[in-house]
Amino acid sequence: MATNYVLVDFENVQPDSLAALANGPFRVKVFVGAAQAKGRISFELSHSMQMLGASAEYVRIARTGKNAVDMHIAYYVGRLLEKEPGAVIHIVSKDTDFDPLIEYLRAKGSACKRVKTIGEVPKHAAPRLAAAGKPAVKPTPHVPAPRRPHAEKLAPIIKHLHSLSGKPATSRKLTQTIASYFKQHGGTLPDKTVALIIDELIRLKYVSQDGTKVSYHLS
Repeated sequence: MATNYVLVDFENVQPDSLAALANGPFRVKVFVGAAQAKGRISFELSHSMQMLGASAEYVRIARTGKNAVDMHIAYYVGRLLEKEPGAVIHIVSKDTDFDPLIEYLRAKGSACKRVKTIGEVPKHAAPRLAAAGKPAVKPTPHVPAPRRPHAEKLAPIIKHLHSLSGKPATSRKLTQTIASYFKQHGGTLPDKTVALIIDELIRLKYVSQDGTKVSYHLS
């Protein structure tokens, strides 16, 4: 049975309760921004987290920064799908910046969806929850897409490029941007790896190149 992971962007959506997930096959991670961690969380939400027991946890973001919570969620999505290619990912957020990442993952055969409320999650769970007196609907078996070199690095860099207001306009600048991003998120990459990532972005038509100039098709 596929595991349903629910990743809550608490900086964007503050659900009153997670009770709608109490009777389903869900593992919940609530991502709390550094500034929010100093505030108060409602009793109803805390109580519903307790109801879920070991299936729910808070993920506290240590530092503030633009898109800090989004980046952490994108990182978790990549790690979860690397470990469990058949997992079903539900991102609870009103932030449409997640959509290019989700479209990419779905195109690669992963089950990933963004919803605006906790109440929408059970409708998209796999397997679907059984109605009274009716058997659960069996999910279509997931066949993971063939992995390409460094595929797990594409999702976070697509998300990062999408968030930039001033995108690198040349292939050299794009190379520097990707190298700088991963130096800050996981460690320095060899030049050959950065080149392979750019080749894959071009192959998937997220980036096009004309001489030394590059343009983007991320939304």
